[in-house]
Amino acid sequence: MSQEETAPQPPAISSGDPLVDQEDAPTITPIPGGFHIEWSTLTNVGGVRLLGTLVGKVELMFDIRRDDIDKKIEPVQNPEVLVPLADYWIVRGKPARAIPLYRQGLAKDPENFLFQNNLAMLLSTVEGNHAEGLKVIDTALENRRDNVTLLDSKGMILMNDGRANEAVPVLERAVELSCQHPIYCLHLAKALDMAGRESAARNWFDKSRPLLEAVPGKMTQENKDMFDDLRMKYPPTPSAETP
Repeated sequence: MSQEETAPQPPAISSGDPLVDQEDAPTITPIPGGFHIEWSTLTNVGGVRLLGTLVGKVELMFDIRRDDIDKKIEPVQNPEVLVPLADYWIVRGKPARAIPLYRQGLAKDPENFLFQNNLAMLLSTVEGNHAEGLKVIDTALENRRDNVTLLDSKGMILMNDGRANEAVPVLERAVELSCQHPIYCLHLAKALDMAGRESAARNWFDKSRPLLEAVPGKMTQENKDMFDDLRMKYPPTPSAETP
Protein backbone atom coordinates (compact mmCIF):
# COMPACT_ATOMS: atom_id res chain seq x y z
CA MET A 1 0.00 0.00 0.00
CA SER A 2 1.42 3.42 -0.95
CA GLN A 3 2.36 6.10 1.59
CA GLU A 4 -0.36 8.28 0.17
CA GLU A 5 -2.95 5.58 0.84
CA THR A 6 -1.82 5.09 4.46
CA ALA A 7 -1.52 8.77 5.37
CA PRO A 8 -4.15 9.96 7.86
CA GLN A 9 -6.96 12.02 6.47
CA PRO A 10 -8.56 15.03 8.17
CA PRO A 11 -11.84 14.23 9.94
CA ALA A 12 -14.86 15.38 7.99
CA ILE A 13 -16.82 18.41 9.19
CA SER A 14 -20.43 18.35 8.13
CA SER A 15 -21.79 21.58 6.71
CA GLY A 16 -24.99 20.84 8.58
CA ASP A 17 -23.28 20.57 11.95
CA PRO A 18 -24.90 23.28 14.15
CA LEU A 19 -21.82 23.39 16.39
CA VAL A 20 -19.54 24.57 13.57
CA ASP A 21 -19.58 28.09 12.20
CA GLN A 22 -18.35 27.54 8.65
CA GLU A 23 -16.63 30.92 8.54
CA ASP A 24 -14.57 29.89 11.58
CA ALA A 25 -14.19 26.22 10.63
CA PRO A 26 -10.69 24.89 11.36
CA THR A 27 -8.06 23.99 8.83
CA ILE A 28 -7.10 20.36 9.49
CA THR A 29 -3.93 18.92 8.00
CA PRO A 30 -2.12 15.64 8.65
CA ILE A 31 1.15 15.67 10.59
CA PRO A 32 3.22 12.68 11.75
CA GLY A 33 1.22 10.90 14.39
CA GLY A 34 -1.98 12.88 14.07
CA PHE A 35 -3.54 16.09 12.81
CA HIS A 36 -2.77 19.78 13.10
CA ILE A 37 -5.95 21.77 13.80
CA GLU A 38 -5.89 25.51 13.30
CA TRP A 39 -8.59 28.14 13.85
CA SER A 40 -8.09 31.61 12.44
CA THR A 41 -10.03 33.16 15.34
CA LEU A 42 -8.66 31.07 18.23
CA THR A 43 -6.92 33.12 20.93
CA ASN A 44 -4.23 31.92 23.31
CA VAL A 45 -6.97 30.89 25.75
CA GLY A 46 -9.62 28.71 24.20
CA GLY A 47 -11.47 25.45 24.24
CA VAL A 48 -12.33 22.75 21.76
CA ARG A 49 -15.54 20.75 21.76
CA LEU A 50 -15.02 17.31 20.25
CA LEU A 51 -17.77 15.00 19.10
CA GLY A 52 -17.18 11.27 19.12
CA THR A 53 -14.64 9.03 20.79
CA LEU A 54 -10.96 9.85 21.11
CA VAL A 55 -8.60 6.88 20.85
CA GLY A 56 -4.98 6.83 21.85
CA LYS A 57 -2.84 9.75 22.92
CA VAL A 58 -4.45 13.10 22.12
CA GLU A 59 -2.76 16.49 22.44
CA LEU A 60 -4.34 19.86 21.67
CA MET A 61 -2.06 22.83 21.21
CA PHE A 62 -3.18 26.46 21.00
CA ASP A 63 -1.58 29.48 19.37
CA ILE A 64 1.44 27.59 18.05
CA ARG A 65 3.02 27.34 14.61
CA ARG A 66 3.54 23.97 12.98
CA ASP A 67 7.28 24.69 12.87
CA ASP A 68 7.29 24.98 16.67
CA ILE A 69 5.41 21.75 17.42
CA ASP A 70 8.51 19.89 18.65
CA LYS A 71 9.72 22.78 20.81
CA LYS A 72 9.15 22.87 24.55
CA ILE A 73 5.96 24.75 25.43
CA GLU A 74 6.44 27.14 28.34
CA PRO A 75 3.67 27.36 30.98
CA VAL A 76 1.38 30.37 31.02
CA GLN A 77 3.08 33.29 32.77
CA ASN A 78 1.02 36.37 31.93
CA PRO A 79 -1.33 37.23 34.86
CA GLU A 80 -3.85 38.61 32.39
CA VAL A 81 -4.10 35.14 30.85
CA LEU A 82 -4.15 33.23 34.15
CA VAL A 83 -7.54 34.64 35.19
CA PRO A 84 -9.52 33.65 32.08
CA LEU A 85 -7.75 30.30 32.00
CA ALA A 86 -8.72 29.67 35.64
CA ASP A 87 -12.28 30.80 34.85
CA TYR A 88 -12.33 28.34 31.95
CA TRP A 89 -11.64 25.40 34.27
CA ILE A 90 -14.20 26.62 36.79
CA VAL A 91 -16.90 26.89 34.12
CA ARG A 92 -15.93 23.43 32.86
CA GLY A 93 -16.66 22.03 36.32
CA LYS A 94 -13.01 21.40 37.21
CA PRO A 95 -12.24 24.19 39.71
CA ALA A 96 -9.38 22.23 41.28
CA ARG A 97 -7.35 23.00 38.15
CA ALA A 98 -7.75 26.72 38.81
CA ILE A 99 -6.03 26.52 42.21
CA PRO A 100 -2.44 26.08 40.92
CA LEU A 101 -3.05 28.85 38.39
CA TYR A 102 -4.00 31.30 41.15
CA ARG A 103 -1.04 30.14 43.24
CA GLN A 104 1.21 30.80 40.27
CA GLY A 105 -0.35 34.22 39.83
CA LEU A 106 0.18 35.15 43.49
CA ALA A 107 3.80 34.05 43.31
CA LYS A 108 4.33 36.66 40.59
CA ASP A 109 1.97 39.31 41.97
CA PRO A 110 1.47 38.82 45.75
CA GLU A 111 -0.79 41.87 46.12
CA ASN A 112 -3.21 40.92 43.34
CA PHE A 113 -6.67 41.26 44.90
CA LEU A 114 -8.38 38.92 42.42
CA PHE A 115 -5.83 36.14 42.87
CA GLN A 116 -6.06 36.42 46.66
CA ASN A 117 -9.85 36.37 46.82
CA ASN A 118 -10.41 33.60 44.28
CA LEU A 119 -7.66 31.36 45.62
CA ALA A 120 -8.98 31.69 49.18
CA MET A 121 -12.52 30.76 48.13
CA LEU A 122 -11.37 27.79 46.05
CA LEU A 123 -9.16 26.50 48.87
CA SER A 124 -12.22 26.52 51.13
CA THR A 125 -14.89 25.23 48.75
CA VAL A 126 -12.88 22.76 46.67
CA GLU A 127 -10.17 21.47 49.00
CA GLY A 128 -11.88 22.13 52.34
CA ASN A 129 -8.69 23.92 53.36
CA HIS A 130 -10.41 26.66 55.36
CA ALA A 131 -7.32 27.52 57.42
CA GLU A 132 -5.18 28.42 54.40
CA GLY A 133 -8.14 30.16 52.77
CA LEU A 134 -8.54 32.39 55.82
CA LYS A 135 -4.81 33.08 55.89
CA VAL A 136 -4.90 34.27 52.27
CA ILE A 137 -7.99 36.43 52.89
CA ASP A 138 -6.59 37.96 56.09
CA THR A 139 -3.40 38.85 54.22
CA ALA A 140 -5.48 40.58 51.55
CA LEU A 141 -7.50 42.43 54.19
CA GLU A 142 -4.40 43.90 55.81
CA ASN A 143 -4.31 46.62 53.14
CA ARG A 144 -8.03 46.53 52.26
CA ARG A 145 -9.86 46.37 55.57
CA ASP A 146 -13.11 47.69 54.13
CA ASN A 147 -13.14 45.72 50.89
CA VAL A 148 -16.66 44.30 50.65
CA THR A 149 -15.72 41.35 48.43
CA LEU A 150 -12.94 40.21 50.74
CA LEU A 151 -15.14 40.60 53.84
CA ASP A 152 -17.92 38.59 52.22
CA SER A 153 -15.46 35.87 51.18
CA LYS A 154 -14.04 35.70 54.69
CA GLY A 155 -17.55 35.31 56.09
CA MET A 156 -18.30 32.52 53.62
CA ILE A 157 -15.08 30.68 54.49
CA LEU A 158 -15.87 30.93 58.20
CA MET A 159 -19.33 29.49 57.50
CA ASN A 160 -17.78 26.66 55.47
CA ASP A 161 -15.63 25.93 58.50
CA GLY A 162 -18.70 25.78 60.77
CA ARG A 163 -17.85 29.07 62.51
CA ALA A 164 -21.09 30.94 61.85
CA ASN A 165 -20.88 33.04 65.03
CA GLU A 166 -17.55 34.46 63.83
CA ALA A 167 -18.90 34.96 60.32
CA VAL A 168 -21.84 37.12 61.45
CA PRO A 169 -19.95 40.32 62.40
CA VAL A 170 -17.77 40.04 59.28
CA LEU A 171 -20.83 39.75 57.04
CA GLU A 172 -22.63 42.51 58.94
CA ARG A 173 -19.75 44.80 58.00
CA ALA A 174 -19.98 43.71 54.37
CA VAL A 175 -23.73 44.43 54.33
CA GLU A 176 -23.15 47.85 55.91
CA LEU A 177 -20.46 48.82 53.40
CA SER A 178 -22.44 47.53 50.41
CA CYS A 179 -25.61 49.44 51.35
CA GLN A 180 -27.43 46.15 51.92
CA HIS A 181 -26.64 44.49 48.61
CA PRO A 182 -29.06 41.51 48.37
CA ILE A 183 -26.39 38.84 47.89
CA TYR A 184 -24.52 40.00 50.98
CA CYS A 185 -27.82 40.13 52.89
CA LEU A 186 -28.46 36.56 51.80
CA HIS A 187 -25.08 35.44 53.10
CA LEU A 188 -25.68 37.24 56.40
CA ALA A 189 -29.11 35.61 56.71
CA LYS A 190 -27.52 32.19 56.20
CA ALA A 191 -24.84 32.85 58.81
CA LEU A 192 -27.45 34.03 61.31
CA ASP A 193 -29.54 30.95 60.59
CA MET A 194 -26.54 28.68 61.13
CA ALA A 195 -25.83 30.51 64.40
CA GLY A 196 -29.39 29.81 65.61
CA ARG A 197 -30.51 33.45 65.42
CA GLU A 198 -33.64 32.72 63.42
CA SER A 199 -35.50 35.99 63.97
CA ALA A 200 -32.58 38.03 62.63
CA ALA A 201 -32.04 35.52 59.83
CA ARG A 202 -35.65 35.91 58.69
CA ASN A 203 -35.35 39.69 58.82
CA TRP A 204 -32.32 39.81 56.53
CA PHE A 205 -33.71 37.13 54.23
CA ASP A 206 -36.95 39.09 53.85
CA LYS A 207 -34.87 42.10 52.80
CA SER A 208 -33.05 40.16 50.09
CA ARG A 209 -35.87 37.88 48.91
CA PRO A 210 -37.80 40.20 46.51
CA LEU A 211 -34.64 41.54 44.88
CA LEU A 212 -33.18 38.08 44.34
CA GLU A 213 -36.48 36.64 43.10
CA ALA A 214 -36.49 39.33 40.43
CA VAL A 215 -33.17 38.10 38.99
CA PRO A 216 -33.04 34.33 39.61
CA GLY A 217 -30.79 33.66 36.64
CA LYS A 218 -28.04 35.93 37.96
CA MET A 219 -27.35 33.91 41.10
CA THR A 220 -24.55 31.36 41.21
CA GLN A 221 -25.60 27.81 41.98
CA GLU A 222 -24.19 28.14 45.49
CA ASN A 223 -26.28 31.25 46.16
CA LYS A 224 -29.36 29.68 44.58
CA ASP A 225 -29.06 26.63 46.85
CA MET A 226 -28.66 28.94 49.86
CA PHE A 227 -31.68 30.97 48.77
CA ASP A 228 -33.85 27.86 48.27
CA ASP A 229 -32.91 26.48 51.70
CA LEU A 230 -33.83 29.73 53.44
CA ARG A 231 -37.02 30.14 51.41
CA MET A 232 -38.20 26.72 52.57
CA LYS A 233 -37.43 27.54 56.20
CA TYR A 234 -38.68 31.13 56.16
CA PRO A 235 -41.79 31.42 53.95
CA PRO A 236 -43.00 34.98 53.33
CA THR A 237 -44.84 36.61 56.21
CA PRO A 238 -47.99 38.62 55.39
CA SER A 239 -46.12 41.91 55.86
CA ALA A 240 -43.36 40.76 53.51
CA GLU A 241 -45.71 39.69 50.69
CA THR A 242 -46.31 42.01 47.77
CA PRO A 243 -49.88 43.38 47.82
